[in-house]
Amino acid sequence: MLYNSTKTSAGTVMPLLMGCTKPSRIVAVEDEDKVIYDPVSQTSVMDMRTVGTYSLKTATTKKKTGVGTVANVPDRKNQIDDQKNV
Repeated sequence: MLYNSTKTSAGTVMPLLMGCTKPSRIVAVEDEDKVIYDPVSQTSVMDMRTVGTYSLKTATTKKKTGVGTVANVPDRKNQIDDQKNV
């Protein structure tokens, strides 16, 4: 699937891999495990994993640079900003 332009009608830029990746069909699970519910603890045990999207977050840290002077130093980290269990 190729795209003629790299912008949508709203003017936002599409991701670079949008036209490079080949589409594939969604495959449903054939033999699904039964969910076992525990009425005492009111939980059900399921094999799940957490999927999240990372984004670059910036936090500041106060650091002494000399006698009586303090500077704010930026700390950039990749942190999960959105997650769900699948």
